Amino acid sequence: MGRFKKLAPAVLAVGVFLGGCAATGATSSVDTTVESATTSQTSSTAEVASSDSSSTSRDVDWDSLQTTEVTLTDDGLDITEAGTYILSGSTTGQVTVNTDGNVRIILNGATIESSDGAAIQVDNAELTVLELADGTTNTVSDASTRSDEEIDGAIYSSDDLIITGTGTLDVTANFADGIVGKDDLTIESGTINVTSADDGIRGKDSLVIGDATITIDAAGDGMKASNDTDLGEGVLSITGGDITITSGDDAIKAEQELNISGGTINIEESVEGIEAPVVTIDGGDITIYATDDGINASASDIITDGLSITINDGNLSITMAEGDTDALDSNGDLTINGGTVDITAQFAFDFEGTAELNGGTVTVNGEEVTEITESMQMGGGEGGQGGGPGGF
Repeated sequence: MGRFKKLAPAVLAVGVFLGGCAATGATSSVDTTVESATTSQTSSTAEVASSDSSSTSRDVDWDSLQTTEVTLTDDGLDITEAGTYILSGSTTGQVTVNTDGNVRIILNGATIESSDGAAIQVDNAELTVLELADGTTNTVSDASTRSDEEIDGAIYSSDDLIITGTGTLDVTANFADGIVGKDDLTIESGTINVTSADDGIRGKDSLVIGDATITIDAAGDGMKASNDTDLGEGVLSITGGDITITSGDDAIKAEQELNISGGTINIEESVEGIEAPVVTIDGGDITIYATDDGINASASDIITDGLSITINDGNLSITMAEGDTDALDSNGDLTINGGTVDITAQFAFDFEGTAELNGGTVTVNGEEVTEITESMQMGGGEGGQGGGPGGF
């Protein structure tokens, strides 16, 4: 997080309204400003990062913007002006953002259990930062139904969203997904626990995971970058952190490219452990249990060629369920240049292009191998034709 400082005394905000919010997040017409009893003007006890603490926050000068403390009530909160908003207390309403400026929401022991749509909904903002105050536990859950089903996250942002801080965020998604960013979604830090009826964490254009502790229990995909229409988007990057995923489908998925360079990743349950057209692993400690493919390079709607899995470094342990399953399955090329790869599986390798073992240590069912040989002819993945086993 960088250096920290105390917030200055809160400044009364003009244009912030308290009132019930529709599922679309439209600003309430009730003209009740935060000068009401729900707002405190005393100094905050929340510690927040200084304005230059995060390179990904686009160097926003938060000190130049107003700061407002809000004690939540069941009326919810509509934010219509740029600035920092420190939220405590509880609500069964929604917290919505609709402004052309930058907004920082600091959750300082807040409980948002929406009975009408998403719990936190960003309809418009230049950038939204959701910060978890040090030493606090914050709870967010959404309604199981809503009038606008396109708003499919318990936390939903139409624009760029950054999650940071050192506190804890517990998210329960009763409708579909846990945390959704329709542009770029970055999780820098914090302890984040997501339980979701569908996907856990989803960024459309990109999803970047930094030094955060994340636990996901998802009925669908665990985490994903979902843009499959705009070339160069749909990229998922993990640079650090401690991630545990239990998923009913793919644990970690990107529609175009997936990069892992650090962190500890434990995929306890999945159909496909890691999947993208292009998968590159440059580091990290990764443990995978999967019932179809451990790591899979497969075509998406926008990327149909140049498929590859490349392992340059890291420590990987892949355990596959019994049956027609593959630990490393590339519908293109498969290259291992370094690192440690320990595979327990009936079929270790499946590839349709070239396969190279140039370095590292690769062990299959307890025996070290010196070359990659096909386990199945023509690929056993999507569109593949099964063949006989081999290779170990």
